[in-house]
Amino acid sequence: MRGIPRKLALAALVSMLAVAGCQSSAKKHLYTAEDLFEKRDLKGAQTELREAVKEDPNLTDAHNSLARVDEYLHDYDEAGKEFMIASQQDPSNQKTMAKARYYRYLQQLSKNADNALDEVKSGNVAQGMGDLKGALQDAGKANLSKATIDHMIDDLKQAVQSVVQQADQLAQQQKYDDAMKTYDQGIRGYMLLALATKQTKLDPEVDAVMHNAGQAAQKGGEQAQTMLSTLLNDVLTFDPDNKTANMELAQLSLHQSPPDYSTAADLEERAGAPDAEVKKLRAAAKKQH
Repeated sequence: MRGIPRKLALAALVSMLAVAGCQSSAKKHLYTAEDLFEKRDLKGAQTELREAVKEDPNLTDAHNSLARVDEYLHDYDEAGKEFMIASQQDPSNQKTMAKARYYRYLQQLSKNADNALDEVKSGNVAQGMGDLKGALQDAGKANLSKATIDHMIDDLKQAVQSVVQQADQLAQQQKYDDAMKTYDQGIRGYMLLALATKQTKLDPEVDAVMHNAGQAAQKGGEQAQTMLSTLLNDVLTFDPDNKTANMELAQLSLHQSPPDYSTAADLEERAGAPDAEVKKLRAAAKKQH
């Protein structure tokens, strides 16, 4: 250290020894974690690896190992962070780079769903719901973590609730055609939610929404009623035994001019209406002819 002032030289030496000490301690944590991993003590290994990267943030092997332990323990957010750090420190490791790209993709999908939810809440219902559907379709094509899927499904649930609230407000304002368009988005959101959660039946919550949509369509114009008819038939394609959809279609038939009593009778029978009501409608159909 010729030419370096004595105080600076001593300071540099102390700094080097401190770094060496940190590296030595960090590696001890890494080696301990490897032993614990061999014994299948994943929680213990995770704790040791977190100490290792805390003491030496540049210890790439520790970041890599921690990322994989986090994955085993389904701590996907932390796994993603560690893979990204490790890939930046060692760009030549193709497996780590691939994992980092994967987690960036997950982050982007989650961000897309969050942005779509914000669109819905801001009143841009059609665009937001369309973007949510697209995000979920992309998710269905990828091997996503359960955490990412759950996050996107939660966004969809919140979006559907917001859409229904907006539709109810439009109906209260007597903007029936606009209300019907918004109910359409909400009910189709329930269908999308059922698909995303692998359900063959719609959530019972949708029954009240379909009834409110029926009320709005009856008070609205021909376009609203046509939209409701198409929507309810799509619901029945997905959930053929849905009683509320059958009953609302029956009411729509009765509000035609002239009323279609025969179709209404068939639909109410499918919906489980009382026999007396069905017979009354069939009698009306006979008189009509």
